[in-house]
Amino acid sequence: MVRYYAIKDTLAENRIFLSRVVAIFVFIIILTLGLIVRLVYLQVAGHEHYSTMAKSNRIKVLSLPPTRGIIYDRKGRVLANNLPTYSLELIPEQIKDLDETLQRLQVLLDIPDEKIEQFLKQKKREKRFESIPLLLRLSDEDVAKFAVVRPFYPGVDVHARLVRHYPYDELTSHVVGYVGRINEKELKKLPVAEYRGTHHIGKVGIEKMYESHLHGQTGLSEIETNAQGRAVKNVASEDPVPGANLYLTLDVDLQKTAYEALEG
Repeated sequence: MVRYYAIKDTLAENRIFLSRVVAIFVFIIILTLGLIVRLVYLQVAGHEHYSTMAKSNRIKVLSLPPTRGIIYDRKGRVLANNLPTYSLELIPEQIKDLDETLQRLQVLLDIPDEKIEQFLKQKKREKRFESIPLLLRLSDEDVAKFAVVRPFYPGVDVHARLVRHYPYDELTSHVVGYVGRINEKELKKLPVAEYRGTHHIGKVGIEKMYESHLHGQTGLSEIETNAQGRAVKNVASEDPVPGANLYLTLDVDLQKTAYEALEG
């Protein structure tokens, strides 16, 4: 019986094995070098970038609107001042479905369509994470209604704000004027930094003519927020500067006499 024996080329097999080992070793070296380079970038070159990103995720800069100046007549009687009131405000970035939330709030508090439209316009002008008022001058009943459902509305809250008040409205409105929401045309002419967080401006009369004096200077507040976007700590702040008070030559008593004479 004839037997056959396979003849192996041991030298060739060793070369193939060695070349494979070298290839694997080179691949491991390249991969290791790549990881080292990436690690160096993250630790050195990218440290500032990622540190800034991480900080921006938890530190928010909010604008602090100044208190508008008070207008007096010649005898020191108040013609225009600011009264505390409650407003319903939203932070759109913290709301999952803004349209649905607006619809639910509209039904809950009987909010007019025009208020919704004003809010959406204001939203386009404000920077991210800015609290935007939806409804001003909330009644005690409205505040109570929302307080019950507040846990179901993340990103929505009731804030205390100052609103303009005119004690002698009928007698002095033609001189003192009034304030109103900032519109698109006015926004283009206003210095953005000085009016950040401000939603109203003088429209006519003294309120408009002396806007730069009455407005004041906007302040800033850096706050640390939690995962839900709620403020947990005040990091730094720059207080707003109140607007200047004005004293007019107008006399309310004389205005009242003239008004009554015209009324006949």
